[in-house]
Amino acid sequence: MKLKALLIAMAIMTGTITVQAQDQMFDKFSKNNDISTVSISKALLSMAGNMDMGGANIKSLSNKLERMEIYSSENKNAAALMKAEAGKIATDKSFEVLMTVKDKGDQTTFYAKRNKGDNFKDLIMVVNDPDECTIIRIVGTFTMEDIQGVMGDKK
Repeated sequence: MKLKALLIAMAIMTGTITVQAQDQMFDKFSKNNDISTVSISKALLSMAGNMDMGGANIKSLSNKLERMEIYSSENKNAAALMKAEAGKIATDKSFEVLMTVKDKGDQTTFYAKRNKGDNFKDLIMVVNDPDECTIIRIVGTFTMEDIQGVMGDKK
C-alpha cells in the first residue's frame, strides 16, 4: 500500500515538474527581446466565440481554452534557441506527435499532450524554416472532435 502511494506521489510530482519546465521555457521566450510574443487570455478567447472568425464556429471550443501563446523570431540566434527548446518537446515522452508537414525547407510539427483519455490539455505547433521559427501553444481541455467541429461547422 505504501509503495502504491509513493508511486502515485512520484507520478504527480513528475507531471508538475514537466508543466513547470514547459512554462519556464515559454517564460524564457517572453523575456527574450528578439522573440515576438502574443498571449491571449481566457477572457479574450471566450469573446472570440461571438466574433466572425472567417466562417469557423469556435464558440463551442472557445470556452474550453485557457490561453493561447504565439512566439516568433526571424533573429538567427533567437530562432536557434527556439528550435533547441522545441527539440526538448520532441523528446518529452508526455507529448505525442500528431502530424509533421515538410515543404521545401520548412517543417511544421504538431505536438499534443493528453489530459485523460481523449482530452488534450496542451497543443504545440512548431514551424521551422531555415531562417526563422514560430511556436504556437494552445492550453485548455478539449477533444479532437472539438477541433474537427471548428473546421467542419461553417456559417
